[in-house]
Amino acid sequence: MARPLIDALAMEWKPEEFHDTFQEKVAALITAKQAGETVEKAEPPAKATGAVDLMEALRASVEKAKSPKASSEKAAAPGVKQAQKAARAKKRTNPAPKKTELDGLSKAELYEKATTAGITGRSHMTRDELQEAITRDRAHQKA
Repeated sequence: MARPLIDALAMEWKPEEFHDTFQEKVAALITAKQAGETVEKAEPPAKATGAVDLMEALRASVEKAKSPKASSEKAAAPGVKQAQKAARAKKRTNPAPKKTELDGLSKAELYEKATTAGITGRSHMTRDELQEAITRDRAHQKA
């Protein structure tokens, strides 16, 4: 995958096509100073506007991706749109899932419970996946 990208961006090296603009500007500045001209100081660099909250940007991106208008619904055929609407309506009519004691636990607490239960693969699981695995393990224990 990397090779085609490198090949696509590769070009023949022609040093005469490249110029050291910094060196050219410094040389012009020195020449101007030697000639007795006044040289104005350069403007200070722009100040940073602040750090971007990457987690907030990620959340906004995920929410945008979840919204029906941002999904492939726009490009879907009319028949597909109707099926999607019916599926959403069906989802809305389903009762809310039962609350369990695990709902209020943090990911770290769920991880501890998964460790105690001997659930494998827990280090790669999200909070919801841990909760689901613990619930499945408990159901399996009862059976």
